[in-house]
Amino acid sequence: MAGAVLLSCLLAAPFAPAQAEAGSDAARGGGLFAQRCAMCHSVSGKGGKAGPDLTTVAGRKAASTAYAYSPALKKLNLSWTAANLDAYLAAPAKVAPGNRMPLAIPKADDRRAIIAYLGSRK
Repeated sequence: MAGAVLLSCLLAAPFAPAQAEAGSDAARGGGLFAQRCAMCHSVSGKGGKAGPDLTTVAGRKAASTAYAYSPALKKLNLSWTAANLDAYLAAPAKVAPGNRMPLAIPKADDRRAIIAYLGSRK
């Protein structure tokens, strides 16, 4: 019995760091979102109103919620996957020329953390 428990722990061990890292990214991303994004965007009804609510942005189609999106975002034909969010946060004007988002998130690890945070919101 003890051998089976030990084996189970050993088999599960490789997944624990990845889960912990994702959780810590989301926690750090929440702080970054509060500092850099919440002045314009809300999550779960808390934050700014200048930009759309991002509570369920992960996986949804661009410009698909009740918000007055820019023509640039309305023309985008994509869903907000982690890769698309990363590209947009890195260079909003490159992904959607003419959009109204005034800033980018230049550091890849900051973008990853913000995306993890947004992905954790339901």
